[in-house]
Amino acid sequence: MSSETTQPNSIVGLLHTLRDESTTLLRQEVALAKAEISANASRMGKNAAMLASGGFVAYAGVIVLLIGLGHLLGVGLIRAGLSPDVAEWLAPSIIGLLVAVIGWVMVAKAKKTIAATSLAPRKTVESLKTNKEWAQAKLQHSHEAST
Repeated sequence: MSSETTQPNSIVGLLHTLRDESTTLLRQEVALAKAEISANASRMGKNAAMLASGGFVAYAGVIVLLIGLGHLLGVGLIRAGLSPDVAEWLAPSIIGLLVAVIGWVMVAKAKKTIAATSLAPRKTVESLKTNKEWAQAKLQHSHEAST
């Protein structure tokens, strides 16, 4: 072996060190990305389950409430002079239309919120940028040392 490969400050030695440190760093970044993605996915899963459970309970309550409101509106329409036959179908239709519009607005808002949620590992991306700058500085230092 030549004396260049045995000296720790030689270009070859520095390149070997850079390779080893870069490999270790890359493994750590991959582990960080996996952990961050797993945590984000877990958090989203828990929130989705809570959303579904709360939505089911609220849905049951709203159905009962809407039936009552339909009957109340029907009574109001009859007292306003509308025939009972017309009030019987018109009142629930008005309530149903109102609820459908509210539901559409809620779905649109939820879709927008979900679209804005990202599973991307932001910390890992920032760390990779820092590591790139570090590696470039090491290579620059190695190049300057060899000239």
